[in-house]
Amino acid sequence: MQPESHQRRELFLLASLALFTGFFVAANFLGNKLFEFTLFGLKPSQLGLPGETFVATAGIIAFPLTFILTDVVNEYFGKRVVRTFTFLAIAVNLILQPIVIGAAAAPTISFTPGVDSGTAHKAFELAYGSAWTITVGSLFAFAIAQFVDVGVFTWLRHRTGGRMIWLRAQGSTVISQLIDTLVVIYLAFYVLPALAGEPHMSAAEAGRIATTNYIYKFALAVLMTPVLYFSRGLVIAWLGSAAASELATQAHPEDPR
Repeated sequence: MQPESHQRRELFLLASLALFTGFFVAANFLGNKLFEFTLFGLKPSQLGLPGETFVATAGIIAFPLTFILTDVVNEYFGKRVVRTFTFLAIAVNLILQPIVIGAAAAPTISFTPGVDSGTAHKAFELAYGSAWTITVGSLFAFAIAQFVDVGVFTWLRHRTGGRMIWLRAQGSTVISQLIDTLVVIYLAFYVLPALAGEPHMSAAEAGRIATTNYIYKFALAVLMTPVLYFSRGLVIAWLGSAAASELATQAHPEDPR
């Protein structure tokens, strides 16, 4: 029977994988919905950007939570495990696509008062029928961004000797999410629908949403710094200070001592 410390490590790893995959899947399926907002009352025009409101995909509500998990898992298990998480999350999304497409195409019956079956079917089809462009764009962008994030995080960790977790977390996020945002928005809402002959945004509209998404992600990454430290505290409380330190050392043996 494994000692309790090993069981705690396994549970920590499995829980991280479950949450990471769940947030990523949710972000993809919410990505087809757009919403508008202001930044604490500030409009884009007041920041030198076009438009009177920011427009973003609802997927960014869930997606930033993968930032925290990526950094925490990288901290204690290293870049190899983060890359494995990335491939598994992508695989789950691909496996789910035929199910979602089939569900969107299946005949709809509505028992909701005031909503007929045709309206319900169109709503479901609108929400999930064109999700494949978001999924393909998101998976492609996510893979690139994750490899960049892991590389920058590991490099900064090595350069700082394992200190200043906020620096490596924010530095890796700022760079990787710029790449992710540009790639996913242009592929999902402009390039792929255009190639498939489906309705699509203009390049300018996609650029506006990409800008908004990145501003949101950047601001949220900064605001979530306390959450990163809180998450790290939970890991240390769960594993124990000595075990957590040992795990981080094993994950990053190249750090200067």
